[in-house]
Amino acid sequence: MHLPNTNLPLLRILPNLLSITIITTLLSALSLVTAQQQQQQQHTTIIITVTATPTTTPKPPSYTSPTLFQNSILNVSNTYRSAHNATNLTWNTTLTTYAQSWAEQCKWQHSHGPYGENLAFGYPNTSTSITAWGDESLKYDFKLPTGFSEETGHFTQLVWRATQQVGCAAVDCGLNGTRNASTGEFVHPQGWFLVCEYAPRGNVMGGDRRLGNKEFFKINVQEGRTYAGPYETGSSSWADGGLRERRGWWRWLWWVGVVGGWGFLGVI
Repeated sequence: MHLPNTNLPLLRILPNLLSITIITTLLSALSLVTAQQQQQQQHTTIIITVTATPTTTPKPPSYTSPTLFQNSILNVSNTYRSAHNATNLTWNTTLTTYAQSWAEQCKWQHSHGPYGENLAFGYPNTSTSITAWGDESLKYDFKLPTGFSEETGHFTQLVWRATQQVGCAAVDCGLNGTRNASTGEFVHPQGWFLVCEYAPRGNVMGGDRRLGNKEFFKINVQEGRTYAGPYETGSSSWADGGLRERRGWWRWLWWVGVVGGWGFLGVI
């Protein structure tokens, strides 16, 4: 008498169970690999985002659009001038042409030309460049007055009451601005290089001998809208320094033209 083989159903089920186990294991392994790959890709993306270095300079409309460029400079400049009792500047194409020719040189230095001159580079738009010049007023002493200084020279030119016209240009000098090996100072600007020319020039030193050579600054750089007297145009000053004398029966005047000066990195 043969007993029934009770193991046959188990033998039939066992391969199926093994198949299910293998498939489940493979799926789990694949899911783990996929998750690890996704985490690795996400990690790589974060690193690239944080450490990526731009290869080109951004091109904001205030630099690239002639209309926006001019309007932005005039609006911000005249806002500062209005706050310091100076009339609005008007745009001058001759000054613009001169500014363009100098900006294209991409040299981080003054042109020593016949006009007043402010320079800046590396700012995201024209408004912030002009604002950097205007905010030097925080370092200016209107009571003494300060006169010309490297820390406030851009502000005093910006609001100089005798100055009537402005012309500016901006050139993208790239992201490879070079520095002097010994001093560390920039030789060539980096990014957008803004050049503004002013006529008649400001920062003219001179005045009544009894009051010192800062008299023109006292007249032309006002603390607020309270001064309504005459002002000296400074048309006799020289761009790169010099001295002229004119004598009268009660007055001795002298002028020394001053063009710009170091304010802080990115502005001269």
